[in-house]
Amino acid sequence: MKIILNTLAVVQPLTIALLLVLGLSACAGKDKKEDTPDQMTEQFRQEILNTVADPERADRAAKLAGKLRELFVAAEKQYNKDFETFRSLNANYSAKETAFQGFFMNMNNQARARQKRVLEIHAKMQKILTAEEWQQLDDARKNALKTDLKLL
Repeated sequence: MKIILNTLAVVQPLTIALLLVLGLSACAGKDKKEDTPDQMTEQFRQEILNTVADPERADRAAKLAGKLRELFVAAEKQYNKDFETFRSLNANYSAKETAFQGFFMNMNNQARARQKRVLEIHAKMQKILTAEEWQQLDDARKNALKTDLKLL
């Protein structure tokens, strides 16, 4: 009986500690908000203004970053709308395959159009910035794209 009580005296606090650690780790990061395309492209725009010395070129490049911002914010809204449309279609037992095909075709066409616009902006940005400025903006561009490319 003493052995059982001694074992319980050791195991019980360890069990409570383990449950506490598991509970805290499950809650970790729940309050952390993910960066939005709006925030990331605005940070990129600000980084352009801080990096490019020539005010005229900085302004032109920042305007292009603003166009990217508008594009990705619209893409995020469209993504949410598409997600709801898909959920609605999927929940409808009577939905025909053609409805799904039309939905996916429309979604893919919109994505291709956004990708084309991004490439056009990318090409214009390359013409405005020097190779050195492009390199200096690499981290800001990577951070913005990590968030934004999910929506293309």
